[in-house]
Amino acid sequence: MKNKLHEGKLSRREFLTTTAAIGLATVIPRSVLGKGFIPPSDKITMVHVGCGYQGLSEIGFLLRCPQIEIVGVADPNRQSTDYIGWSLNSLRNNLRRLIAEPDWLEGIKGHPGGREIMKYVVETYYRKNRPSWNGSIPAVEDYREMLEHIRDVDAVKIMTPDHLHSYVATDCFQRGKHQIMHKPLGNKLKEGMKVVDVASASPLATHMMAFNSSSNSGINQVKAWIEAGAIGKLKEIHNWTNRPVWPQYPDIPTEKPPIPEGFNWDLWLGPAQMRDYSPHYTHCTFRGWYEFGAGSIADMGYYSMIPVFNALKLGSAISASTRFARVVKCNDDLVPSQVVNTWSYPDAAAYRFELPYKSGTGSVFFNWHDGGMKPQIPDGYEEDDLPKEGMMFMGEKGAIVGDFYANNPKLVGPGGIAEKYADVKADTMLPMNEMVAEGTPRWLHNWIENVKRGQKNPGSYEFTREITETFNLGAISLQCNGKKLLYNPNTRRITNDDNANQLLERDTRRGWKFV
Repeated sequence: MKNKLHEGKLSRREFLTTTAAIGLATVIPRSVLGKGFIPPSDKITMVHVGCGYQGLSEIGFLLRCPQIEIVGVADPNRQSTDYIGWSLNSLRNNLRRLIAEPDWLEGIKGHPGGREIMKYVVETYYRKNRPSWNGSIPAVEDYREMLEHIRDVDAVKIMTPDHLHSYVATDCFQRGKHQIMHKPLGNKLKEGMKVVDVASASPLATHMMAFNSSSNSGINQVKAWIEAGAIGKLKEIHNWTNRPVWPQYPDIPTEKPPIPEGFNWDLWLGPAQMRDYSPHYTHCTFRGWYEFGAGSIADMGYYSMIPVFNALKLGSAISASTRFARVVKCNDDLVPSQVVNTWSYPDAAAYRFELPYKSGTGSVFFNWHDGGMKPQIPDGYEEDDLPKEGMMFMGEKGAIVGDFYANNPKLVGPGGIAEKYADVKADTMLPMNEMVAEGTPRWLHNWIENVKRGQKNPGSYEFTREITETFNLGAISLQCNGKKLLYNPNTRRITNDDNANQLLERDTRRGWKFV
């Protein structure tokens, strides 16, 4: 059996009968019909990389889809209930309904996660809902072991912390795997752009899930009003969110709790430099650290910015500056001073980007606000305050105010512009989360067709080029104490601060390679 493993001739069934005793095998990619090609009659076999709160929250649409079969799951965490969730027991209760087990995990405190949890959910659902399915799936720490040993994996879904996205994606491209990923492409500018470059050159089908909600945007109506001259020349765009809604830590943890049993801290760190374990780094809280996350703008900005960049045909930022909430502490002499924080995102921040039109006809300023910050209320706006999350387009003669995705937009300004342009209507966009078949949303149906036909669509990774480049430039401005940075997207260099260029990429830990 040792020789057979080494030769790499295991099928998925053979793999399942041997992994418990002796470990993992060797990959032989599906190649009879060409690398990456899936016959239309075949199921797409998928490995789920990342089994935390968000991954489990989204597992239902993959399980319900008859054209996809999850054949393995991977996560450095075996199993725990210390994940941060949006409401008490919401994830557990949703999973109970999914697998039809109303008493599952009764009495737990916190939220479940880890590879053994996802393995149980996948197997239980398939056993109850697919009459011909009577097996089990492997659950391993490192997805690379699985992909090296199962020969017929077609695709991966990437649901890791942000700092691993670009590494997993480029590695899976090299292995010939189709992909679905949650935002962002990467939390360092050059890492994210490497994924863009590889995706652009690859025939493999990819999908960035942020496109799903973006399709519900009201940006077409906004664009129609702008083109009709309702607000005059567009000067600025504002977008704001209530994020962060996870704990932020202005100090580097000094406590040294033990690494939880069943959690591979070294593997979770991946390319990041070694440091002591802390629960303040992991699970949902990773988003607040420059090393592991990409802040509120990457968490939510992908959703709201994609339709704006696409509709107005905006290029990558050529400048970025930031303002942010500052932390002040007293030193031993009881003298207050600002903490110069280069390790975590602030509780609240405002970014200002200059975005050129791809047509070469000038530029517009895009302003992002988070942590409760909002722009000033425009003249003529009748409410007491702007919505908790929203978007605003400021022109020379008025403004357009909508919700976070620019939905329900309203014309605001003098001279009765709302009534004057009431007849200007635009076509609505196809809702990508709408179900087109039982259990299959439109975006997933499109991705499946792309996998089988070797096509791409607007949800492919490479179409987030400008947003990925822009928000990562903003993160560098934050780390440079808000300095305005000038950037050349053609050379991918900051032109007015050589030291800031060091922040374009990661100081990768020895033993990790960015392919």
